Amino acid sequence: MARERNFSEPEVLERAADVFSTHGYGATSVAMLCEATGLGKQSLYNAFGDKQALYLKSVDCAVGRFGAAVAAMKAAPDGRAALRSFFGGLVEVCASGEPARQSCIVTTGLLEFVDDPALRLSLQAKWQATHELLRGTIERGQKDGSVRNAAPSAELADLLMSLMSGLRVTARVDDSKARLQRTADLAMALLDHS
Repeated sequence: MARERNFSEPEVLERAADVFSTHGYGATSVAMLCEATGLGKQSLYNAFGDKQALYLKSVDCAVGRFGAAVAAMKAAPDGRAALRSFFGGLVEVCASGEPARQSCIVTTGLLEFVDDPALRLSLQAKWQATHELLRGTIERGQKDGSVRNAAPSAELADLLMSLMSGLRVTARVDDSKARLQRTADLAMALLDHS
């Protein structure tokens, strides 16, 4: 008879996602994961599989944290307001001073260029999903007139994806909310020019 688990899988995944976000896949040891989650190695493996399986579940967990941000974007009155909402939330996270919140598990993984094809495909798919979210929001703004830049939406989304990553790097050097907000505002101003 299997023993009953006395831990919350969602909480463990949240903690594991924080470790992977902060340190990356390669630099995260099983010992670090055990310390962060409070589980022994065998319990961790029994519940989630190997390090790769735990990482993939952690990526999904970390991406899922932004469900409320996506809902807020969809509820915004226009495309520009949706983009402001997205980057306003990102500035808050980056200004938090917490390395796990300032980091993005997807960006960290892509920068690390994980050799494993399954991991790389998962990370690329998550990156593309965010790009698609921004591209669609830009198109929405172009249609409703709140985004006046007539450049192709995919190119503007590339710019905003670079801004997203750049804000996270800047926050590691200086997490001044005012500085991060000024940077986001300048990028948003580019949406006014054609």
